[in-house]
Amino acid sequence: MRSATARLLGALLILGIALPAAVPATDVDGPDDCQRTPVDFGDAPEGVFAYPGVLGRFPTCTFAGAAGTQELVPGCAPISSAPGVTGYVRHQHLTSGQNYWLGYPPGMAPMGIDSEDDGKTNDTGAPASACNASITVDCLETAFGMSFGQDECYGSSDAAIDSFITFEACDSAAVRFKTFNCKTDSTSVYLNILVDWNQDGDWNDNFQCPMACAYEWAVKNAVIVLRPGSQVNESPRFLAGPNVGYGWLRITLSDEPVPNKFPWAGSADRPGGTLTGGETEDYPVEIVAPSSPCLCYHDFGDAPEGFSAYPSGLPGRFPTCAFPIGRGTRQLACPPISTQPAPLAIGIVTHVAWLTDSVGFWLGCGNPPTAPGVDTDSFPKTNATGAPESFCDESQDVDCFEPAFGMDFGQDECYGDGVDAALNLPTLTFRACSTATLSFETTNCMEDTTTAVLNILMDMNEDGDWNDNFLCPGYADCAYEWAVKNDTISLAPGCQGRLSPPFLVGPYAGHGWLRITLSVEAVTDSFPWKGSLGMPGDQLSNGETEDYPVTILPIQLGVGDAPQHGELWMGPIVPNPSRDAILVQFTLPREEEVRLAAYDIAGRQLAVLRSGRLPAGEHRVPWNFRDGTGAELSPGYFVVRLRAGDRVLTKPGIRMR
Repeated sequence: MRSATARLLGALLILGIALPAAVPATDVDGPDDCQRTPVDFGDAPEGVFAYPGVLGRFPTCTFAGAAGTQELVPGCAPISSAPGVTGYVRHQHLTSGQNYWLGYPPGMAPMGIDSEDDGKTNDTGAPASACNASITVDCLETAFGMSFGQDECYGSSDAAIDSFITFEACDSAAVRFKTFNCKTDSTSVYLNILVDWNQDGDWNDNFQCPMACAYEWAVKNAVIVLRPGSQVNESPRFLAGPNVGYGWLRITLSDEPVPNKFPWAGSADRPGGTLTGGETEDYPVEIVAPSSPCLCYHDFGDAPEGFSAYPSGLPGRFPTCAFPIGRGTRQLACPPISTQPAPLAIGIVTHVAWLTDSVGFWLGCGNPPTAPGVDTDSFPKTNATGAPESFCDESQDVDCFEPAFGMDFGQDECYGDGVDAALNLPTLTFRACSTATLSFETTNCMEDTTTAVLNILMDMNEDGDWNDNFLCPGYADCAYEWAVKNDTISLAPGCQGRLSPPFLVGPYAGHGWLRITLSVEAVTDSFPWKGSLGMPGDQLSNGETEDYPVTILPIQLGVGDAPQHGELWMGPIVPNPSRDAILVQFTLPREEEVRLAAYDIAGRQLAVLRSGRLPAGEHRVPWNFRDGTGAELSPGYFVVRLRAGDRVLTKPGIRMR
C-alpha cells in the first residue's frame, strides 16, 4: 500500500499543480523495508525524450523498445555486446532481513525502496509513467530545460545521490552515493555505473580520451563491501567522455554480476528477467569543459591520404588515416635524413594531452586568444570533395573547407579560420630555390615558459609524400622535404607568434602540402611517412599537427640575369620546372655560328634545339621535351648548353612528371 504522502503527491500531480525540481520523495513502503521483498525498476527515459529532440533508448520499461546505436573508436575495444531490442532492469528481493538498497531516509526507519510494477519515467512532468499509465511517478526532476517524472530525484528521501552531478570532459571521476544494508554483517555486492557521454540516448559507446579510452559503461561489475546500516560510498574512478553536454547516469547494485548486454538489455535476459537484491537509480548529469587553462584532447593531422591530393589525381600518401595504402617514393639528390618508406605501412600522427601533464601547448591561439586553439578529434578530418564527412571515417565531420588547386578540401583547420589555425593568412606561397621561413602562432597554457619540438614537412615535387630531397642551381645546400627537423623552440606563456628556422625550398614549381607539428619529444626518422607510430604508445605528447595546401612559384630571375649590352647572354630556362615545354632565351653581341643543345646530367646529348649562323640580337627557342627521334624526355634533370664561337654557357632545368 502506498503511503499517505505518496497519495497526496499523486493528487497534486493529477490536479496539475506544479511541483519544484527534485521534489523529495517519501514514497517508500514501510514501516520497515528490511522486512519486505520489494521489486524495483530503473527510471531513465525510454521511448520519450531524454534530451531536447533526442529519444531515450535506455532499458527501463518492460515493453520492448527500439535498439540504440554503438559508436566505437579504433583502439577502444567494446566492453558490452552490440545492442539489440532495448530491455529493462528489474530487481527482486527474495529474503526479508537480507535487503540492501541505494539511499536511506535520514532519521527514519529503514525505508529506501518501494515496490514497483514497471519503470517510473516521463519527459512531461505528468503524474503518469510513460512505461505504464497506471503507475504514478514519485518526484519531478528538472534538467536540460525539461521536466522528468522519476522514482528518485536528487535529494529525495530515498535517493542515493543528494545533488546534481557535473563531470569534466576527459577527466578522472567518481560517484559518491548512499546505501543501506539490512544485514547484521558486511556483505559484498556488485556495482555498475552507466553514463551517456555523447547525448545519443543509449549506453553502448566508447570514446578516445588522451592516454586512455572512456566507456559509457563507466564501472563494470566492481565488487564493493556494504557495512551494516547506512553509509556513504565512493565508486572506483573512471574516465569521463570527451563531449561537453548532457547525459543520463544509471547506478545499480545487485547480488550477481550483470551480463554484457546490461547497457541495452538490462536484466531482461537474466533468469526471470531479474537481478537479485539491490536497486537501480537514474539521474540526469552534465559534462562540462575542463576547468584547467590547459586542455585534455586527442589530435590528428589532416593531409590527404588515399585520395587525390592534387588536380592530377595523384593520391596523397601522407601519414593521416593509417590506411594500408602503397608507400610513397623517395627521390634523393643528397643523403637522406629520413628512413625508407615501408610497403603498405603509411602511418598516422596522433597527439594526446592530459590535464595532469606538466606542460600544455598547441598550434594556434583560438578566437578570442583566450579560447582553446585545439579541439578533440576521434579520427582525422580530411577529404577532397567538400563533403561534411571525413574520408578517414565517415562518422567524423570535418570542421572547415579549404579551396586550393581548383579543389575543395575538408579539414580540421583552414587558413585564417578564426578559430584554431596556426597560419593566420589567406594562403601560403613559396619561391622555388629560395630560402624561406614559416610564421605561425602557438599557445602555451601553462604559467611558465616551456620548450617544444618543431617539425615542418613540405611536399616540394607534388608526388604526394614527404620523403625526398633536391639540389638547387647555385646552392651548395640540399633542399629537404623534411624542411625543419626536431628543432627545439621556447614558448612563453599565452598566445604568441613564432618564426621557424630558415629552410631551402626545392626547385620544382607547382602545388604542395605542408605539415607543421609541435610536440614534447623529438620524432623518429620515420616521421615523414610513419607519423607517430613507433613512439611510446604510438602517439606524441601534447602539441598538435596542422596541414595546409601551399603553392611553389617558379625560380625568380635575379638582377644579374638581365642581358648586358655587347655581351653574350643566356637567360634562365622558363618555366622551370616544367611539364610540357620550355623557352630558352639568349642574346648574341654579333652574328655568330651557334649550337644550342640539351643534355642529360651524364652529358649525353638529348636534342639539338638550334644550329647554324644567327644574326646579332635576342633569340627565343622553344623545346617540347622530345629528342632527335621524336621520343619524349623522361622526367628529371637536364642541361641546355649554348656554344657561340669559342664560348659556352649552360642553364639547368627540370622536367616534372
